[in-house]
Amino acid sequence: MRFVLDASVVVAALRPNEPHHQAARARVVRLLTGEDSALVPSLFVVETSGAFARLGFERAKIVRIVDALTNYPHKVVTVGPRSARAARAIAFQGKLRGPDALYIWLARRSGAPLCTIDPEMAARGAAFCEVIGP
Repeated sequence: MRFVLDASVVVAALRPNEPHHQAARARVVRLLTGEDSALVPSLFVVETSGAFARLGFERAKIVRIVDALTNYPHKVVTVGPRSARAARAIAFQGKLRGPDALYIWLARRSGAPLCTIDPEMAARGAAFCEVIGP
């Protein structure tokens, strides 16, 4: 299955105390084994790296994890000026945070479902794209 992967799922997969840890971990394992593939906006690289650094992960481990989730068969989609304006329109209409609007924009543009554990993002994003949990 191909879907847009929200950073919240990856962070939960590496935090055993997260409520959605087991489901998120299972989803990430499917991504790492090639059973599933992910689309992510370029922001994902920065967002997940920063989250893992704040959690105390070593730089080498962060790079390994993020690279594994952004190299083939997964795809990083860059956001240029036109895409940013399209995401901005989604942010306005859905009253979304900027990063959330980028993930939802990508799901809408690609036709792939958005995989997230963020309840607000899921509720507001459902007006624009299919939303699935891990």
